[in-house]
Amino acid sequence: MNTAHPLDANERPLKRKEAAPPGFISAFSFAGGEALRLTWDEARDAVVGDGPTWLHLSANDDTVEGWLEGVTSMPDVAREFLNGEDKRPRVHIGSNFMYGVVADLELVAKTPDAAAPGAREVNRATGALRFYVDRHRMITVRARPLESTDRLRHAVLEGTTFRDTVDLFAGLIRALNETFADRIDEIGDCLDDVEESVLEGGHVKCRSVLGDVRRRLVEVRRFIDPERNALTQLVLRKLEWAEPRSMEALVQAIQVLNGLGGGLEGLYERAKLLQDEIAAALSEDINRKLLWLAIMSALLLPATLVTGIFGMNVAGLPGTKDPVSFWIVIGVMAACAAITIFLLRRLRLW
Repeated sequence: MNTAHPLDANERPLKRKEAAPPGFISAFSFAGGEALRLTWDEARDAVVGDGPTWLHLSANDDTVEGWLEGVTSMPDVAREFLNGEDKRPRVHIGSNFMYGVVADLELVAKTPDAAAPGAREVNRATGALRFYVDRHRMITVRARPLESTDRLRHAVLEGTTFRDTVDLFAGLIRALNETFADRIDEIGDCLDDVEESVLEGGHVKCRSVLGDVRRRLVEVRRFIDPERNALTQLVLRKLEWAEPRSMEALVQAIQVLNGLGGGLEGLYERAKLLQDEIAAALSEDINRKLLWLAIMSALLLPATLVTGIFGMNVAGLPGTKDPVSFWIVIGVMAACAAITIFLLRRLRLW
């Protein structure tokens, strides 16, 4: 394998000695299953040829856009689609080709601070990857660096072999599955922490954390569900021009994606149950406090009545001149409180 032109960790377009446009990211030829890295000039020749080729491009380059418009070996509708701005997950299947869009998480460079305990997770934006696949070539175009293509590129550089372009596209879906699985595992771990804290009675401080978890779950569901629906077309309408083994690998990758979607649904239901549990615990706390307030009010009510009566500034109040009357009134109030407690216990209100 020729690795004379390494890419950086953020998948930035390379500056090469040839007149490669900034939008050229990487290209590989898979002759005999082995990946051979191509320069810009070699990639242009290979893409219009008959060999299995992967060309990965950036959409932020007019030179690349103009070159794509001149690739007559692709259908006109596919060329227009690759140069377009469609971001909704979809798949269009032709007689001997397919093209569409898959949603993916943007590639974020990891810093040492991100691994520190208590570090807040960086918000992961989503991006669109437009693709075209036929028997001889796979072309991918994105506006910003994405996780899936970066994983696939590293897999190719590490020696992973692919039979043909459909098998390569299946590898792209597997890389996408790994990205989704990592994201879902992160959310699941956070949900485990919330559940443990709720069981230990720390439900008050978990409300904001659980709200953040549910928001992240909704964000992932918002773009993974349309993607599952779009790629399911490839299971229902198999590519007649693809090799059976490659098509089987693609179907398996899509089924794994559907399984991840089911797991995401399970996490969402679990988050809802935890939210109900927290709401019930908070309601129980409030009811307990209200009960104590009601008991205190019931205990003080007789004493308040007695002190109110003896506090009236009118003539004829008994005991005003007897020094023992104060203790008699205190005894009456204590007896009223005891009777109130007895009645509350007897009626099982306390």
